[in-house]
This record gives sequence, C-alpha cells and structure tokens, in this order.
Amino acid sequence: MNTRLKIIAAAVLLVAHWQVHAQSAGTRLVRFGVTQISPQVTSGVMSAPSFTNTQTDVGKDTQFSGGITYMYTDNMSFDIPVALPFTHKLYGAGALAGAGQLGSVKALPFTVFGQYRFNQANSTFRPYLGLGITYAYFFDEKGSSALTATTNPGGSPTSLHVESKLALTPQIGFTYVLNEKWVLDTSLSKTLLKNRTSFSTGQTIDTTLDPISFSLGIGMRF
Repeated sequence: MNTRLKIIAAAVLLVAHWQVHAQSAGTRLVRFGVTQISPQVTSGVMSAPSFTNTQTDVGKDTQFSGGITYMYTDNMSFDIPVALPFTHKLYGAGALAGAGQLGSVKALPFTVFGQYRFNQANSTFRPYLGLGITYAYFFDEKGSSALTATTNPGGSPTSLHVESKLALTPQIGFTYVLNEKWVLDTSLSKTLLKNRTSFSTGQTIDTTLDPISFSLGIGMRF
C-alpha cells in the first residue's frame, strides 16, 4: 500500500472511530445558539386596594444561549443549559387590559436535566426525553408610571419584587449529527412555575407562568 492509500485508510478509520464513540459514555457536547422563553400566563387577581379583576400578563424574550451535555452512559446524559439574562415585560390584563406596560423583570433559569437518549451511540438522529430541576431567579424588577397610577395614584413610584422559585421542567428534544465534529441540537421544555409578585404599596398577585422554552443550537462533540 502506497503512502497516499495509507493516509486515506487512516482518515477513514479515524472518522469511523469518531462516529462509533460520538455519543457514547464519557463524551461531552458543548453547544451555542438561541433560546426563546414564552410564559403561558394564568393570572390571579391583585389583592386590595386595586381595581376589580386587576390581572397581569408577561411577554416573551429571546437570548443567546448554550449548554454542556455529559454522556453518563450510552443512553443517559446530564445537561446544563446556559443563557444571557432574559428580560420580560409585564403588562396589564383583565381590568387593566390596554393599560400598557406595567414594568419589567430580568430572569435567569438555572436548570439541571437528566436525559434519556434513544437509538445507538453512533446514530445520526437521537431523540431524547429529559426532566430537570429549575431555579427560576428573577431580578432587576422595574415598575412603570402606569403601575404607580394603578396601585398608588398621586403617590411615590411603586416598586415590585418577583418571587424566585424552584420548579420541575420536563423536556423533549433531539440531536442530529451534521458531520464528524458538529451536531444540531434542539429542545422544547415547559417549566411548571407558579410565583407571587409583591408591590411596595402592599398588594400582591399570584401568577401561573408555566414558561415554554424553545432552544436551537449548534454543538461540538469532544
């Protein structure tokens, strides 16, 4: 066998070896992409004093994101997503529908997933199911003039505090092998989250957020 054939044979063996062990126990995946979080809001009613049926709604946001996956076995993996802080606008609903933006809050969901991946470790397409524990951390809350007019008309500006909380997050997704090094990873999850927002004027409002997260990323295996 001449030198050129030896090089080609070695390259083929290297790629075959990579594919066989691409998603086997002990391998890792680092990805980067984008995530959109869309709260599925069911609002309670703001406590007195307030207008009857004063409710709230929460807008969606999209940010750059990524994550690290570790294959514990050929089928079981652990995943930690990361992202820049999400900024969600708070709107009036119910009696305040059309009142505009009441405020904003930044959110960082810290999640650890356990996942089960289907098909073989060298498969091109691997769907997975996951279940995670999320700590939904809210910070940098800001109220608007519309909020003050609702909760404390003629008084000092109203501030707010959004409760941070633990919640379960079921997940579904898949990984698709693009070549010997890169993969496409996409997932859909829903965090089962209920929390309370408290205002400096004494009112509170309980809200079911249940945000749906859609992530799309490109990953590198090593």
